[in-house]
Parts: sequence; C-alpha cells; structure tokens
Amino acid sequence: MTRALPPWRTLLPAEHGTWFMLAFPLLLGLLLRPTPAGLLLALAALAVFLSRPALRRVATGQRDPRQGRALLLFGLLALAFGGGALALAGVRFLLPLALSVPLILIALRADFSRAVRSLPVELTAQAAFGALAPAILLAGGASWAQGATAWFLASLVGGANLAHVRRYLGHAHGLDPAELRRRWRPVHALHLLLLGASALLVGPHGIAGALWTGWAGLLYLRALLPYRPIPARILGWREGALSLGGLLLLWRALL
Repeated sequence: MTRALPPWRTLLPAEHGTWFMLAFPLLLGLLLRPTPAGLLLALAALAVFLSRPALRRVATGQRDPRQGRALLLFGLLALAFGGGALALAGVRFLLPLALSVPLILIALRADFSRAVRSLPVELTAQAAFGALAPAILLAGGASWAQGATAWFLASLVGGANLAHVRRYLGHAHGLDPAELRRRWRPVHALHLLLLGASALLVGPHGIAGALWTGWAGLLYLRALLPYRPIPARILGWREGALSLGGLLLLWRALL
C-alpha cells in the first residue's frame, strides 16, 4: 500500500464474470499461438482491463488524485506492452482491435451510467473481449480465417454462458414466470447457434473437433436442467471451471 496509489482492492474489477469473459479469449489466443508478441498484447489487454475501475471513477467525477495516477499507470503499461507487440508483429493484429472499439464504447457507456446490465450489453462486452483471440492469433502469424473462427466461437461460448447464468439468477431472485420465459429464449438461441457453429466449423477437425462439438451439446443439456438453488459465488466458480474445460477442448480442436 502506498500513498501514491489507491488500495489495490479498489483497482481490481470485483465482478467474477468479467474476469472469465476476459480470460477465455485471451488464453485461447495464447494457447493457439504462444509468441512473445502475443504475450505482450495479452499484458496490454490486462492493463486496459485493470484500468476500468479507475477510469469509471475519474469519468464520473470522483476527485481522487490517486485514481488519476492509477489510470495513468495502467495507461502507460498498456502503451508500453502494446508498443512492444507492434514492434514485434507489425500492424496485422490491429484490425480486430479496431473493429471492437464500438463494442467497447457501448459497454463502457452502460458501465459509467450505472445502467442495469441487460443481456445485449453483456453480449456486446463479450464480443469486445472476444477480439483478443484473433488479435493474439494474428500477432503470431495465423490466418484471417483462423482469427475470425476463434473470435466467433469465443464470443458464442461466452454469450451462451451469460444467457444461462442470467436465467439461473432470475430463478434465484424469484422473477415472475413471464420474465423467466423471456430469459429462456436467448438460452436456446445462443446454445443452438454455438452447437451448429461448432459442428460446421470445428466438428470436421477429427476427434478433437468431435469432442468439442459434443461438449457444446453438453453445455446446452446443462442449461436445460431444472433450476436448483446454489449460491451465486459457487455458481460463478462452477461456470468458470466449465469454461476452463471448454477452453482446453476448443484449443485442441482449433490446433
């Protein structure tokens, strides 16, 4: 703890879900293309991610010089790591990051306004995080098609999990049946889209592709199970463990 910076606990995003939203595409890219440029790009993304609490406090008018210094620190780290990635890999990886900028702005606007996080906003944020996978792949010399496939599947996996968790928490909070039925529709749509995309894009990749496609089917069956009460924290970590298993399967399928 120093006087120059605020307590570290105030600098770390508190939501477990956002950590998993960041980690899946970031680790997928690093597993598929482990290069120095990709690692530097991942560190730059982590610095940007950690700057969000300080950025929100500064943008909403909280007058704490320590928050401003924390924002400056993370900004400089992001520039340094990003500059290193650019020097090693060139500009190829910038396109998916540029395409994600509108998605990031939409998510930040909802974050700064303290708006209730709707599923469309969360899906937008997940797609923005998903851009890290193709950026890291392109920095490592992968093709545009490989990058697009990784972005699409990483965003779909995260989106399907978000819809499932929102439906689950709706039961936990005792929402009325009409709202619960409304939350069911995106659960079906996103899981079926994930399953179809997996069968088409990854299924033909031998045993690893078949295993991933089967995993996508199991995720859908998991979402169809009747509701059983479970603490939100345990639910978050359980979903994180499932995401880790899915990450390893998708990594093997996309190699």
